Amino acid sequence: MRHLAANLAANLGAILGALSLASIGAGCLARDTQRWPGPLRSTQDPLPPGDALRHPAGPEEVSVQRHADPVQVRPAGALRGYPLSFFDKRARLTAGSGVIVSPGGRAEVIWPDGANVVLSGETVGWVGSPSRGEPVFEFQELDRARIELREGMQVRLIGGALLTGNSGPYMLDHGPDETLSVRNQSKAPLQIAFRDERIELAAGQLVVLPLLSSGGAPTGSSSELSRFQGPGFLLRLAGEPECREEDLRVFVSAASDRPAEIHSFGVRVRLGAGERAIFSTPSGTPPPPTPRDPRGQTP
Repeated sequence: MRHLAANLAANLGAILGALSLASIGAGCLARDTQRWPGPLRSTQDPLPPGDALRHPAGPEEVSVQRHADPVQVRPAGALRGYPLSFFDKRARLTAGSGVIVSPGGRAEVIWPDGANVVLSGETVGWVGSPSRGEPVFEFQELDRARIELREGMQVRLIGGALLTGNSGPYMLDHGPDETLSVRNQSKAPLQIAFRDERIELAAGQLVVLPLLSSGGAPTGSSSELSRFQGPGFLLRLAGEPECREEDLRVFVSAASDRPAEIHSFGVRVRLGAGERAIFSTPSGTPPPPTPRDPRGQTP
């Protein structure tokens, strides 16, 4: 019995020693895991400017009205915003300020001359300073919006395209397929500068803009490009490709010995020697012509 008790004590000591070593090893492994990977280091020096620097304060003033919660405003130069509560629904801001609307919220930005932008859903925008050459408003994120402008006013859409008009309302809708729909519900024409395209919408017309990874900011169009008029759209050509229209589509073929480039619908398509591309409107039908009154003027 004495011998058996000694063996049990020895075995118990070995088990406890093994468990102790296992716990020490687990602790070492945990400490090693915490050290890998190492601290993240910035790849840019200096760091890019934040919102406070990209949207400096300007002299222009606007009023912001909260119609449905939640809505936050961020004054120019501030590092954070504050919510508009039900008992204090209105705020006066200057250019460089931001308006943040969360899902379910609705806010209206009002200029002294009566122009306004109504933001709905998950939408973020910045008040611009026309005295610095900026649009009156810039969208950073957009769900839905309603815009009314006055003479000479511009709004920068998500993606960078510029909307110019002197009336309204203009309706914006961000689609689930990464497109932006712009509908002109006014009686006057509306202009949109999208990359190298200049689009004019007559009363009641709609355009769907793709939200490209390269952006939709206006770019200069080379005067050396040749032109080919398609069924309701224009092609600008470099490299002298061959164009053929058939069934409301345009077939463009590059020469067998030289590449070509086509500018249309706000994008650039590069064709290698001997390659071909087909262009058509999204619906497959040409857009209706702009209505004109008997005097030949656009209404």
